[in-house]
Amino acid sequence: MRHFTLKLLCATAVLVALSALSCACFLQGRWPQGALAGIGVLVAACLLVAHVRRLASLVATFMKAILAHDTTLRLDFGRRDPMLGDLSRDMNSIAEIYHESRSQLETSKLYYDRIIKIMTHEMRNYVAPVISITTHVEEHPECYRTAESLREVVGLIHSQSTGIRRFLDSYYRLTHLPPLSIEAIEAADFAARVMQLVQGEVASRGLGSGVCVFDVSQGMALNVDVALMTQAMLNLLRNALDAVEGREGPSVAVTISMAAGAPFITVTDNGAGIPPEIAENLFQPFFTTKQGGNGVGLAISRQIVRSHGGDLRLLHSGHTTTFAITLPPQ
Repeated sequence: MRHFTLKLLCATAVLVALSALSCACFLQGRWPQGALAGIGVLVAACLLVAHVRRLASLVATFMKAILAHDTTLRLDFGRRDPMLGDLSRDMNSIAEIYHESRSQLETSKLYYDRIIKIMTHEMRNYVAPVISITTHVEEHPECYRTAESLREVVGLIHSQSTGIRRFLDSYYRLTHLPPLSIEAIEAADFAARVMQLVQGEVASRGLGSGVCVFDVSQGMALNVDVALMTQAMLNLLRNALDAVEGREGPSVAVTISMAAGAPFITVTDNGAGIPPEIAENLFQPFFTTKQGGNGVGLAISRQIVRSHGGDLRLLHSGHTTTFAITLPPQ
């Protein structure tokens, strides 16, 4: 498709010129010359149609490939024709946007399918004992005539109802983060704020005050929603403290530094590490290995960091486990 525009203009010009020549010949009574020019008009018209149809065929094939979810096909009309070069770039951009949107839609569908399955499973677990005990009360009321028996029934219903509310509260927190309120804060002040809040967690586990250490780059500032980012950090630190609880020489290290002009925060513990089969599901909502855990802490932390334009990921897990927060350049 090189020089498409030039060929199109030339074919059109030849077609117009031959048409004018044919008409002039017929008007002058020069029938043989007019017929010959007419044949030239037909040939030029056929060449013009074939030239345009080739472009239309390429575009049609490209569109069919998009509809067939083929992510490999690309239009390349070369750089010698500016018009077609722009067209190919635009069409390829459309294809990329389409495939990216479709991929995001499929990912979102899988995500929400998983959430619905988890919610259904959890709700059934909470409701099943209530249905069982209320059915038994309905069928055998004579067994629940004493205050003690009624207290047991009401206690079970209350416990299960509280569990349902706690589960729904976790889901609400996951899906309803407040709007960001970005402000500038010195990294040292942010670290001091987090350190002060985490001391209660350290004490409740019977760990020494020196178990959690902060290393902050001097003169560094953060542009964050302080409350939300503090919540994200506390979630990470609680998990780290859980990992080192009961271990000899427990250690949790937090570093706040700059990497390639962007804030880089790590939380490292010397716990037992995270097995690969668990690591791949860490950020899935409601996935937990803790007794009584709700499985939303890491999911909320990642959502908070991503709402800032950054990301939270598991950097590595072996003899030590490190989670890393990256934020946009300041």
